[in-house]
Amino acid sequence: MNKFYLLVPAILLVGFFPLYRAASTKMSAAEEAKKEQAVLTAKTEEARRHELDLKAEADARARQEERDAQERERDAKKKTDYTDAMRRLTEERATYAAEAAKYSAEAATLEKQLADLRTQKETASREAFELTRQVELPKIERRTAELEVQRTYAMVASRVAASSLANPPAPAAPSR
Repeated sequence: MNKFYLLVPAILLVGFFPLYRAASTKMSAAEEAKKEQAVLTAKTEEARRHELDLKAEADARARQEERDAQERERDAKKKTDYTDAMRRLTEERATYAAEAAKYSAEAATLEKQLADLRTQKETASREAFELTRQVELPKIERRTAELEVQRTYAMVASRVAASSLANPPAPAAPSR
């Protein structure tokens, strides 16, 4: 019985060895196939990635060209808007300058008219003052003359009242 303990495993080992060899060959072939498949997949993936990179570069170039075209278009539009705005501003400046010149000339004529009217007013005011003075002076002279007459009358009246001729002496009393 002791022999069976060694013999059975040895027989089984010899019987298992061809199976192991076949399975090992199959596994190594499967591994090789997997490696080849991985290499093939990597190559196709690399080719696909390269193709996508080329496509992305082309798209990026196209988008960049489109952005550049839009930017050029915006710049051209800005430039035309700027030139239009400057032209309008120049026209407005010329219009406003002409209006300012017209208004300054009008203001100068109005100021001249105002100065003439002020001198006329001053002249009229002086004439009115002179006429009023000529009217008031005789009135003042008449009042002064009346006051002088009243003063003279009062002086004469007081002298007459004080004189003995105006008041005769009282008659003498009868003698007895």
